[in-house]
Amino acid sequence: MTARRVEGLLIARPEGELLVVKESSNEAHALNETAAIVFDLCDGATSRAVMAAEVARRTGLPVDESIIDLALADLVEAGLVILDEGEPASITRRSLVRRLALSAAAMAMLPIVETIVVPSQASGVSVTPTTTTPSTSTSTSTSTSTSTTTTSEGDVIGQPEKHKKK
Repeated sequence: MTARRVEGLLIARPEGELLVVKESSNEAHALNETAAIVFDLCDGATSRAVMAAEVARRTGLPVDESIIDLALADLVEAGLVILDEGEPASITRRSLVRRLALSAAAMAMLPIVETIVVPSQASGVSVTPTTTTPSTSTSTSTSTSTSTTTTSEGDVIGQPEKHKKK
């Protein structure tokens, strides 16, 4: 079974990952190192066995076609590659970890494809991250013996205080 990348993808390579954007669906996909290796090898000619050997050479994972099946399943689901024949073998990350008895470090190297929806320019949504910090102010009035707290949304929280005479 071979696979090939779909047409019309924008590709960027930030450190340690591969970012693939599908403009047609406004989706961005972040691929970890292992998924990126498999994606790069999806040229319509490279076999799963060759992919497994290359992934093992570059990541230290065992030579196992099930790792490639996991990556291909994620890449097909994300719409980034098309299989030339059939469906990828059904395998779960959990069963693969158990079968291969992978360490925590090796588990982190298993293929991961994360997908987010990118807002279109027409939506007018800013993609610039903003940071807000909640603020509260406290005011105490001694003439009415009431303690209140005003939140940043303008809500007033508090109850009148009761004084006991001795």
